[in-house]
Amino acid sequence: MNLIYVNEIGSDYKGQKQYEFIFSDSSEIDIDEWFVIPSSATSKTKSPDIEYVKLVGLLKNTDLDLELIQNSDYFGVIDAVDGVIALAWEKFDIEVEVNRLTFKLGESMENVTKKLKQRSYILLKEEIKFKNV
Repeated sequence: MNLIYVNEIGSDYKGQKQYEFIFSDSSEIDIDEWFVIPSSATSKTKSPDIEYVKLVGLLKNTDLDLELIQNSDYFGVIDAVDGVIALAWEKFDIEVEVNRLTFKLGESMENVTKKLKQRSYILLKEEIKFKNV
């Protein structure tokens, strides 16, 4: 399974962030809003349709502060699809001497989990199951 999107859920009353890491078996995703440049020009860049989503990893109650491609004033999500920029990256802090975390489109779930675990963050995983209607 590969990473296709990172979505910020929001902050809690303590200012701790929560993010969804969305994974898919498919690497071909066709969403018109992803071609808008910059991404921030739309009111909200659309996350992938449920048909693409296989698993969602939840990172919650964290002090990790990520920049997300869908909020970019310079790039579009299509730039992340083309490998020009990551889907999400840790904000730069000159006083911090650890390597910044980055999460690229197509990155394996194992690699994403490993990166987070190295910084003591745990990704809670929920497999998406479709119900017959």
